[in-house]
Amino acid sequence: MLAPPRTRLTASKVDAIFAILGVATILAVVISSQALGSQAGEALTRNTVRLALAWYAVSLLVMLRLAPDDWAMQTLRGRVARWCWTVGCISFIVHVAIAFHFYHDWSHAHAFERTREESGIGEGIYLSYAFTGLWIADVAWWWARPRQYAARSSWIDRSLHAFMLFMVFNSMVVFETGATRWAGLLMFAVLSAAWLLARGWPRRGRV
Repeated sequence: MLAPPRTRLTASKVDAIFAILGVATILAVVISSQALGSQAGEALTRNTVRLALAWYAVSLLVMLRLAPDDWAMQTLRGRVARWCWTVGCISFIVHVAIAFHFYHDWSHAHAFERTREESGIGEGIYLSYAFTGLWIADVAWWWARPRQYAARSSWIDRSLHAFMLFMVFNSMVVFETGATRWAGLLMFAVLSAAWLLARGWPRRGRV
């Protein structure tokens, strides 16, 4: 009896899988958080940023193994990396929208004061804006001009990820306590180990 043919992943199937997975994870977080009733706003804000950072960490782990062809979207691994990066960005945009809705009533002035109370520097809100804007711009660049994105200088990647990692470290470790701080330390330990291992990987990319 002949064995059934193996299903081969194609670019369109990868796109469909990750589009569905991205929507499903965001909806799961939103629905489960809303079930908390009066605490839904806080839960939504915290859980959406946790989801975004989870996708962010996975994205970096995949990026560390990318070759030039992967960055240029000529391989399935490259498409997986871009989708992880994209879903993480969308999740973070959802987080920002929820935070401004429930905590700041869509007021920049209130967000500025809240940042000043928490960190002592209200101008820190502009770094958060920059973090969001740069992530969106980087995703848009990768989708719109993948070959140009693949050929860009490595200093752009290093500068971008250094800034983003700085922001993530502060948000998870410096200004948090308890489980969030420990999760942040674990995430950075894993990323550091993966980066050290990737330095000797013959097909390493730019990150």
